[in-house]
Amino acid sequence: MKILIIAIALVLAACASTNEIVPIGKDTYMVSGWGKSPGGYSGAEVKANAIKQAGKFCADQGKHVQVVSSAQRDMTFGINATAELQFMCLSSNDNDFSRTPVKREADSSVEIRKDVNIRSDRKASSVYDELLKLDELRKRGVINNSEFEAQKAKLLGK
Repeated sequence: MKILIIAIALVLAACASTNEIVPIGKDTYMVSGWGKSPGGYSGAEVKANAIKQAGKFCADQGKHVQVVSSAQRDMTFGINATAELQFMCLSSNDNDFSRTPVKREADSSVEIRKDVNIRSDRKASSVYDELLKLDELRKRGVINNSEFEAQKAKLLGK
């Protein structure tokens, strides 16, 4: 029974993995990882493992870890949970060690264009309402098809 428990623990521990730490700049590094298990895995768990690895890496140099950026994706059907961490190893007296650690970038941006001519919603709504009224009059027999088409052309500016 003990052997079975140890074997299961080893299999589950092997399900969360990180790659080796790669230098990407002066005192700046990157590590990524993935996780999979029968019960599911979250990107946050993978990121936590990457942060632990980064912390140990920096501590071995007598420095502290400072997260620069991170990204994560939770496990979905057929896709493992992943995380990427960029970090710096800094000494306690380094000016960058006290700065705001993570800078989040925008997920999307909006372009404001002045060369686009958009009709007012109020006017469009008003024309639409008038067309509905005319159609209702036509259906009730108050106006005929040619009268409806003439009024429709006038409303649409044709």
